[in-house]
Amino acid sequence: MIRFFAKAFEIASKLLTAKPKTIMLITSEQLKTVATSMSTATSIEMAGLFNDLAVKYGVTSKDVFHEFAANVLQESLEMQHKAENMNYKATTLMKVWPNRFTTLALANEFAHNPKKLANFVYGGRMGNNQPADGYNFRGGGYIGLTGREVYTKYAKYAGYKTVEGCAEDVRNSNRAALDSAYWFFCVLKDLEDEAEKDDFIGIVKSINGGTIGLKDRIFYYERLKPFM
Repeated sequence: MIRFFAKAFEIASKLLTAKPKTIMLITSEQLKTVATSMSTATSIEMAGLFNDLAVKYGVTSKDVFHEFAANVLQESLEMQHKAENMNYKATTLMKVWPNRFTTLALANEFAHNPKKLANFVYGGRMGNNQPADGYNFRGGGYIGLTGREVYTKYAKYAGYKTVEGCAEDVRNSNRAALDSAYWFFCVLKDLEDEAEKDDFIGIVKSINGGTIGLKDRIFYYERLKPFM
């Protein structure tokens, strides 16, 4: 009898802690209201992915989803960008990387040359140790994984055979782009507790190391709030 109740308790505990099979954190109509540049077809696809992947990563609270989605929408320009744009004019390079491009002449050497630029600014850091790593592991996904090191961690987590294949998938597949963003937020940075506490500024700093794009992040945060 004791063994029976022990087993029953074990089963009940698993049922109580099991992840839901489906969840509705945002509808396509709500997403399109928040991200006005989205087409109806895109909002349907992305709302489905938001909800589907939320289950995978255990995001069942709208408080957590609210913080996550606001940052993802800003980082990806409303899900339009899955790959970092490295095509800059010289004057922009001097603003984005002022310590690296100290003269216009130097900046001109890398202007409108994405591969050369990425290998220069990202080479030799973030785990990049091969000549073409800077470009091959440039920002990808809806939250911008960058560098061989972080791509390797995600590739291992997601079960990719090669890190190179992972990086290509993250920059080309909507599902992989969003899955990598959930992984970055929930696993790599472990920001769910901060989201529950509504530490929005702390979350922004954890994502990009500062408060870049804060005004737009707050804009999406406020637009999402009525639906949360």
